[in-house]
Amino acid sequence: MRPTPRVSIVLPTYNGAKYIRQSIDSCLGQSYGNIELVVVDDGSTDATPSIVHSYQDERIRYVRHKDNMGLPHALNTGFAAASGDYLTWTSDDNFYAHDAIERMLSFLKNRNCAFVYCDFYRFDDHDPSRRRVIKLPDSLSLENENSVGPCFLYSREVLKAVGNYDPDAFLDEDYDYWIRVSKRFSMFHLSEPLYFYREHGESLSMSRFREGTMVGILVRMKNELLDMDRAINLLVALAAQKYPRYLGMNKILVRILHSRRINRVLRSFETGKLTLKGARLALEDIVTDN
Repeated sequence: MRPTPRVSIVLPTYNGAKYIRQSIDSCLGQSYGNIELVVVDDGSTDATPSIVHSYQDERIRYVRHKDNMGLPHALNTGFAAASGDYLTWTSDDNFYAHDAIERMLSFLKNRNCAFVYCDFYRFDDHDPSRRRVIKLPDSLSLENENSVGPCFLYSREVLKAVGNYDPDAFLDEDYDYWIRVSKRFSMFHLSEPLYFYREHGESLSMSRFREGTMVGILVRMKNELLDMDRAINLLVALAAQKYPRYLGMNKILVRILHSRRINRVLRSFETGKLTLKGARLALEDIVTDN
């Protein structure tokens, strides 16, 4: 009799005490029992460690960084520790439907494929009863946007082929990873909402939206999905959002103010003189509110 495959769920967290119990409970309460939950505490200074240690469940593995290293590093630590045949990761402020892992695993086995992504529910933290289903496309257009979503499962073969998350792609590390996956594997859509995504002001996607958008543009350049002229236009438009008073006066002025500086940074990035992180840092003052 073939052994039941193990699924490893990596849960990176940094000061996630407010929501993490619900996230952990949704992992441990899955209808599919052979799971491993790898909690990577990225240097939390709140009650996160004591919450995790309050669980007496042998399926939990707890790994702690002494210092906060950022999400990509936490993910890489988690997957290095994971022993599962199938892998995924979740956020400390979101949670799974009861049968999410079972449904995704069944899909992968029945279709004999390596990667599946699912629809999900999006809800407002202030009113959880008001939720809406986010339907994802059957065919991904990763050259335009990150449309994989927050609920997915893939085989260990994917990890072996694609490797680690890129720490330089912080804020869009998943987008960069999915692009790299798509170059080696077919990515299939399971049209069922199996995940609950919480909207709140403290999430990285909300609190650092403009910076994340900027990184997404650099990620597409890195993976040769976006040429430099188009990247400059997108970054100039993003920079213009910092100065709304200019928009009603002279859009050409905004382009003149920023395009030359952005051009210099992207030229250095394109030729390898700047890393993705270096380009991000060089663009921050131009594009973001930092």
